[in-house]
Amino acid sequence: MWKSLGLGCGLLSLGAFISCFVALHMLNQIIHIELDASVDVTMQLEADKDLDVRCHGTLIVGNPDAAHLSRQELSYLRWTVAFTLLYSFATTLLIRAKYLGNFEISLATSNAMMLMGSLLSVLLVMVTVALHQHEPFPDLRCNQLVVYHLYYIALNTAISVVFFLVHSIQELLLHRLQPTLKY
Repeated sequence: MWKSLGLGCGLLSLGAFISCFVALHMLNQIIHIELDASVDVTMQLEADKDLDVRCHGTLIVGNPDAAHLSRQELSYLRWTVAFTLLYSFATTLLIRAKYLGNFEISLATSNAMMLMGSLLSVLLVMVTVALHQHEPFPDLRCNQLVVYHLYYIALNTAISVVFFLVHSIQELLLHRLQPTLKY
């Protein structure tokens, strides 16, 4: 039973790894332009409209009073997704090594993965809620696509945390406390 649950968590983590690439691609389509440079960019944006490209050429003017994400918030969001990409890759490798290569995950590694995963999932939920409120793309479908991918990544990261929590409890009960529970 534990192997099937581990395999499921590994596949979900692989799905989150792939979804991180989609989310990073969508977040890189958001362009910040300062107010002074908006004249030069209007020709480029009109050229993008002629190509009829969806979810591309999004313009966010560097106005602090606007209802869009700031450069700093967008940068934090991109870095959070990039770190989650690395985390999901490491999770996939650890779970694969545990169940297919008879590799034992140490308690310290499991605790570190729980800590990083819980931090990343909380950050992802916070920045996804902020992104969902601002809606950077003019097309509603593009906004929903990036938001749903980010929620999917946050959910899978939380599932990985639960997997490492169960592994830590199992490690403690089976190997650490079992010799002391002799009758």
